[in-house]
Amino acid sequence: MGDAPGLHAPEARLPRERRLTKRRILKEIAPLRFGEGHDCTFPAALAAATKTDYDWLMGSSAAAFTATIDETGWDPLAATPRDSDTLRRAARAAGVRLDPEPPPYDEEMRELILDRVMEAVDAQLPPLVFGLGGTPEYGLVVGFDQEGPTFFARTFFDKGDDPRRVGWDAFESEDRGGLVFLDKGAAPDRANAVREGIDAGLTAGDASDRALASWSGALREDARWSDAKHAGTAAFADHAMRAVLVDKRRAAARFLRGARGMFANAPGGDLLRAAESYGYAAESAAKGGVGEFDGGVAMRFLDVGHRRAWAKNLDAVRENDREAREALAAARRSMR
Repeated sequence: MGDAPGLHAPEARLPRERRLTKRRILKEIAPLRFGEGHDCTFPAALAAATKTDYDWLMGSSAAAFTATIDETGWDPLAATPRDSDTLRRAARAAGVRLDPEPPPYDEEMRELILDRVMEAVDAQLPPLVFGLGGTPEYGLVVGFDQEGPTFFARTFFDKGDDPRRVGWDAFESEDRGGLVFLDKGAAPDRANAVREGIDAGLTAGDASDRALASWSGALREDARWSDAKHAGTAAFADHAMRAVLVDKRRAAARFLRGARGMFANAPGGDLLRAAESYGYAAESAAKGGVGEFDGGVAMRFLDVGHRRAWAKNLDAVRENDREAREALAAARRSMR
């Protein structure tokens, strides 16, 4: 845990009683929403906190190029980037270092954590928070009020446009209200970040293909979905995983188009070819249906013909992904 080092040297900090600002909310940070093209919550929250482009973080971290799945339970959270290597690459691409300070906090730590939250908000580099309210996704602490104290947070599950208000009881554990502070680091070497993201994406290529093959194969196991209740739960998981897959591949296409001009020896043709293939992968995945989950989505999943058609679309995603990786490998060989 340490001494909660914060963003500034100890001598630069103001004692709380001398602060003029007793309450502050970063109103420029917009509400977080699923279905708006930023469906992976860690890079979305990090992008909002650091004013960094979401697609840049998705590509530089390699999250845009991968596919992951919980083969047994079909937990849709497994489809999103959560491994430590991916998170660290995203942080480097944003020019920050991740500094987790997991709860619970005793009275002494509460004093330090409150000071650090205030420093972070004042510096307009708000901390990330994981699992606030019990949902295992990332959000942001975007404000504070020393009375109480009260913290203001944005999550993907807020009702309305205003930040939610929480107290110390919201910070229970690493998985329920775990804070991750962002310490400013070196400005990213953008060309190196592109190379690092591509390398990691290529390394994960076989595992990603196996994940998509597992997903496609499971859809064809009709006996697995004969129980309507089980199939209804799986329908939601399938829909959520599809939304993440579409989001990832669209981000990959945009990231690679933006990276074309970064290299003097111009591997731009191969990068464009990879971007087009990832765009086709996103289109193939989107044919399975995107948007808000409702009863109609669940009913379609129960239909054998619909599941088999969606499985074929996933096979097309796999083929598009393979073509994209071939182009990426060619581009990477010509990068200096």
